[in-house]
Amino acid sequence: MKKYNNLKEINKDLKLLKLQTEIYQQQTSIDLTYIRKKLTVTNLLTDLLSTLGTSYFYKKLGSKLYDKLGINLKNFKA
Repeated sequence: MKKYNNLKEINKDLKLLKLQTEIYQQQTSIDLTYIRKKLTVTNLLTDLLSTLGTSYFYKKLGSKLYDKLGINLKNFKA
């Protein structure tokens, strides 16, 4: 624990803590605004469709590659 020699030191630290608190509150407010903007239905659907489209693309690409190499996928399925 810090030991203070006078009221001036205490007030200085209290002022610093108050400023830090205000900074953290502003950062939280900015973060919440950013999250609200990013979590729209349109953005969520876009991300979902992008992910599904990418996985479909890779699945098709893998199938075509296996076909070209003459690998039968039925042998690998459980």
